Amino acid sequence: MTNTPLVQLDNLYFKREDQNITGSAKDRAIPFQIENLKKNGFTQAVISSTGNAAISAAYFCHQENIKLTIFLSPHISPEKLNLLKRYDHEIILSHQPISDAIKFSKLQKVYLLRQSTDPASLTGYQTIAQDLIEQLPKITSIFIPVGSGTTLLGISQKLPKNVKIFGAQSAANPTISKIFDPKFTPETRLITDALSVKFLPNKDKVINTIKNSTGSCLTIQNEAIVAADSYLKSKNILTSLEGALTFAAYQKALENNLNIGQYPVILLTGAKR
Repeated sequence: MTNTPLVQLDNLYFKREDQNITGSAKDRAIPFQIENLKKNGFTQAVISSTGNAAISAAYFCHQENIKLTIFLSPHISPEKLNLLKRYDHEIILSHQPISDAIKFSKLQKVYLLRQSTDPASLTGYQTIAQDLIEQLPKITSIFIPVGSGTTLLGISQKLPKNVKIFGAQSAANPTISKIFDPKFTPETRLITDALSVKFLPNKDKVINTIKNSTGSCLTIQNEAIVAADSYLKSKNILTSLEGALTFAAYQKALENNLNIGQYPVILLTGAKR
């Protein structure tokens, strides 16, 4: 699905990627990856995921008759697991889902749907920027939740050069934000479970992309995420805690007098599960 809504609230705009077919921005990348899979003669795929990418892959692989094996952490939310069980795909719980999926792809010679190492996913995320340019030509900044950073990289490749890019990460997993925003209290509980990845193949590219845009990456405490989630609910914006994190990053940018311009966009990447 493309052309997801851009919703204005007060002086900012929310890009509703949580309203994609399966409820997340992953729907932008997965179809491009599957198209690449088919072009290269594959009939099977494997994915490791915290949930959203697997849900998207399960849906689109089902549509294209692609056999899919899904490696999941045992800590996946019951809601996401139940969504995946609707499809006739193999699900394997693993304490090392990423490495197990990589090994599986090599041994079984199947396509690895890993977005951080698949250029096809970047092409998919570019379509978000293309939407935004049409919907809000005057966009001055964008706030993006950062896991592997693939979504941010893809969007950045099609944004006008004057648009500042702001990442958002939890204080429980500040793999990149600690470089830009080191004054925070470390936390052990990660409530934004879709952003749990710790090894980032494109880490340097993400950092340089943010720096080149003269933006930043903000570290957000759980308390601020919960407060942002409550505020969004009061405005009838029901989205994931990753979306609340991103809105909290926008609030922190305002508090710190960062230059975000007159037309900031908050990327809401996932539906509330």
